Amino acid sequence: MRLFSNVTTKFSILFVVFSITFSNPAYSVLPDLTATKDERSLASASYVVGQHWFRKLNGSASVINFPPAYDYLKEALSHILPQTSLYNKMVEMTLLNSTQTNAFVIPGNHLFIYSDIMEMITNEDMLYGLLAHEVAHLDLNHYERQTQHSSEEFNKNLLLIGAGFAAALAGADPDASAALWIGGMANQVDGLLTYSRAQEQEADRHGRQYLVEAELNPQGMNELFNGLAKASIGRPELEFLSSHPLPQTRMADSLSMESPKSILESTHDDNFNYFRATLLTYRATLADDPYQYLAHSVPDAGSDITNFAFALLNYLDQSPKKALTYLTKLSTHNRFTQYLLVSALKADNQDDKALALTRAQLNLAPKDILFSTLYAELTHSKPKEIKTPYLYQRKLMWQAYMNYYQGINNIPMALNYKAQFEFSQGKDKQAERLLKRAKKDISLQDKEILKNTQEYFDRIKEVEKNADINDK
Repeated sequence: MRLFSNVTTKFSILFVVFSITFSNPAYSVLPDLTATKDERSLASASYVVGQHWFRKLNGSASVINFPPAYDYLKEALSHILPQTSLYNKMVEMTLLNSTQTNAFVIPGNHLFIYSDIMEMITNEDMLYGLLAHEVAHLDLNHYERQTQHSSEEFNKNLLLIGAGFAAALAGADPDASAALWIGGMANQVDGLLTYSRAQEQEADRHGRQYLVEAELNPQGMNELFNGLAKASIGRPELEFLSSHPLPQTRMADSLSMESPKSILESTHDDNFNYFRATLLTYRATLADDPYQYLAHSVPDAGSDITNFAFALLNYLDQSPKKALTYLTKLSTHNRFTQYLLVSALKADNQDDKALALTRAQLNLAPKDILFSTLYAELTHSKPKEIKTPYLYQRKLMWQAYMNYYQGINNIPMALNYKAQFEFSQGKDKQAERLLKRAKKDISLQDKEILKNTQEYFDRIKEVEKNADINDK
């Protein structure tokens, strides 16, 4: 794989990396990681660090934007998180489209899952095994313990993290940037591999206990390792294994003596299958022949899940009519299919049909953020005020507000919500410029809203400054 496009890019990366490391010596000072028990409080130094990088990563073009998939993942996590000792039971999620097989967490309760990993995760038990393992890293404070283990190695990790973002900013291949990022966060520095492997086994053991307490199948984790072992054949550099014990070792370390089930068995959970199909459809867009890849990855020809996958692929390929053709073949509907159907009808300018379906969904759940924001866009109305703690939900709200205020020609307010959207993706300077433009023509009645946005930006920048997080 070609990591960087040219020599100029390489020098740019080196410049940024060394600027990050040497122009900001305070980075080598370990923060107070026990300042608060709330893992998602601005008083927590590790949350501030994690949230900064979370915003940056969410500015990537590789982010998967299909809200029902996040709804499903949020629901899946809700079964595991109550079993942990985490004070804050909320985990922010980002799904990334990539040819790499990986999943990881960063401080402040942030989870990332790569689309390619769903090739080997074939049933819901395996997914729960993965989620339990990753949540255990958060519960056991592995990031904090790792950084405290060696400040010297912490600086090496920062080099890799900085290189990842520098590569992204310099226009490198997205997978190359992601590989460097994973290299930093997953502690792939040789000197830390032994320590990291001990943490992986600790996360395995605690993860299995969460599954038992949640009355989920603990063998799902063994199935996961079995899948990893199979996937590693012919792929010696499988990213998920780079700093982990061998899958065979982890299976042998199982706390359960029961025989693991075959990975060919399925929980037959439709929501999981649609979640898996969604991620594999996005993954297909990175293949040389997306349709052939998808036919191989979701092979049950003629099934609802296969028709949904091909409908989504055509929708992503900006062919809503073809997407609707596949959707008409469905025998049953759920949240995944209904959201795609409304989106495809809207893209095909069939707003009346889209609106009728949206109203039907809202009759069942009036505070449904996904369909509430679709309703606002279809009717050009102001979206309902709904509490939206997760970023993927807030992005939907901001987009709906932008559309509404543009429709009534209130450009300053549209700029205000555009600024919030950009800030959530780590584009701080661009967000500030948008706010500055908005301030020139803001009305008196909207001035307070703009002021609140500015104060939020200032507060985030202040805590990042205090934690010595500065973009150079």
